[in-house]
Amino acid sequence: MNVSAAQKMEQKSAERATAEGAAVPKGYKRTELGVIPEDWEVASLDSLIDPSRPVGYGIVQTGKQIQNGVKCVRVVDMVDGNIDPDQLITTTHEISQAYKRTLLCDGDLIIALRGKIGAVAVIRKSLVGANLTRGVALLSSSRFFESHYLAQYLSSNIGKNVIEKNLNGSALQEIPIAALRKLPVIVPQLSEQQAIAEALSDVDGWVASLDALISKKRDLKTATMQQLLTGHTRLPGFSDAWETKTFGELFDFLPTANNSRADLSEDDEVKYIHYGDIHTQWNHFVDFSKAAVPAIHSAKIGNAAFLKDGDLIVADASEDYEGVGKSIEVKNIGTQKAIAGLHTFLLRPKNGYIAIGFAGYIQSMLVVKTAINRIATGLKVYGISKNNLREVIVPLPKPEEQTAIATILSDMDAEIATLEAEREKASAIKQGMMQELLTGKTRLV
Repeated sequence: MNVSAAQKMEQKSAERATAEGAAVPKGYKRTELGVIPEDWEVASLDSLIDPSRPVGYGIVQTGKQIQNGVKCVRVVDMVDGNIDPDQLITTTHEISQAYKRTLLCDGDLIIALRGKIGAVAVIRKSLVGANLTRGVALLSSSRFFESHYLAQYLSSNIGKNVIEKNLNGSALQEIPIAALRKLPVIVPQLSEQQAIAEALSDVDGWVASLDALISKKRDLKTATMQQLLTGHTRLPGFSDAWETKTFGELFDFLPTANNSRADLSEDDEVKYIHYGDIHTQWNHFVDFSKAAVPAIHSAKIGNAAFLKDGDLIVADASEDYEGVGKSIEVKNIGTQKAIAGLHTFLLRPKNGYIAIGFAGYIQSMLVVKTAINRIATGLKVYGISKNNLREVIVPLPKPEEQTAIATILSDMDAEIATLEAEREKASAIKQGMMQELLTGKTRLV
């Protein structure tokens, strides 16, 4: 049953009153940011930084990029917190000197004011002497805070919530410098800041190592697909020539539904594959034994065909060429009822040409993807038609070789999925550690 807005407000008010009325443990105190140790403080951001280099943003107009100029950090350079000095734009020394208070020093902290708001980076020696652009602010290092601690704090849910409350604008949001200067920060003693930063940095290292390994495994899988799906590398025991078939020869095209998101729910009886989920949720396969698939009431599905294992669902529209024709093969549907929906084609293998588990990889064949991009039409949104897709040619090994190829690629997918699950676990552990360490519930010194 839906809860009214008034009931929700009353519930939140009761929860807040309960939290505020809870006893504060001995050795702790209540602050605007919650309960923290008595020897910690809550201070404004501008009170922590070097007063000779106040919180401020960088160069408004950097001018033309010049060789051997002063490097400048933009918001786009801060996406992952690891800034590559070789990829930065440059400006003249004259322009940079007009903004000399934002010239970077070793250990400074910088923060994005717009775009990926709140993204932070600690300055390394390779960036000393560089400057900032209008969308990035300097939090100069000082004896009052450890930069790596402050970076962790601003990246935590506590810091993100504080930043979100101070955003300005609608279409293009940003955090104003005046608001940034007054952001409240939980400040432990410096030695404890350093211990907290070190502990969280260790987890960051764990996550980064998993990211690197996942990236390596994905690259290896891509290279393996290009070898196996072109026939450039043949598996032992297979030497038969590949055939060429069109999509129309390989698949029957079955009816789909055309419902929007508004018709979907979590608990109706028929699962519904929306084209948006093909673009964002799945790669190569949708495994009904694991995937969270939205549902729809059976009265709304019209004559859409129910899915079977081995069916291929193709997205017929995308905002970019990369997503045009992206497809997923149905796995482990069991007794569940499911249909393909809006902006999809449902293709069912026929004549025994396609082995179960292979159809999901057809889109990764370079010759197929190139042909699909060629038939796509549109300006802002690109689409393909059934008639054009039917004529696209697919190079195809015998079903036995398809199965062998699919097994290898599936094993690689499973290995990547295991690593991704481990990364999610590591990220969850870090979030839990942040909540404990940044509020002083767990003390390290």
